[in-house]
Amino acid sequence: MNPLTPAIAWLLVLGLLGVAGYFSWQQVQSLRALPGLVSLQPEDRRYLRNLAVRRITGCLCLVGIAVLIGAAFVSGLEARVQEISDQRGALTEGPKPALNEEQGATVRLYAAYAVTLLLLLLGVVLLAAVDVWEIRRYGLRHYRRIQGDRRAMMERQLRQLRIERGRQREDDI
Repeated sequence: MNPLTPAIAWLLVLGLLGVAGYFSWQQVQSLRALPGLVSLQPEDRRYLRNLAVRRITGCLCLVGIAVLIGAAFVSGLEARVQEISDQRGALTEGPKPALNEEQGATVRLYAAYAVTLLLLLLGVVLLAAVDVWEIRRYGLRHYRRIQGDRRAMMERQLRQLRIERGRQREDDI
């Protein structure tokens, strides 16, 4: 095993924990500030609450990923799997013998570890995709509301302008 691998893994773990901690703290602060925003409409309040919950869930997935990476190195699972791989790679050409029971259990555990890690990563990506989709919907909803308000304002101004022009014509006569 490369001597830098554990150091890189621990830096990754610390980085993931730092990012997850920082962003979850921000979202908790957003959730705490939500009751004080009395001028928000219920749909906007629901949007902000769901946004914070999704992001906290994503942070929990990042913590899970960090824990799995750290646990794999602390437990020595990475080293055992690397050792099994090296042993099987050192065998000469031809059919490889079957794994013994301990090696098979280690490989199955590592496969479960890898699947869990990938599922957590998929969860982070899916939560980010849902977040982007919801932000888009939120923006479109507000854009349409602004368009409607602008249209109503222009109609009021047009009515007012027609009334004023009508008065000017009466004064000219």
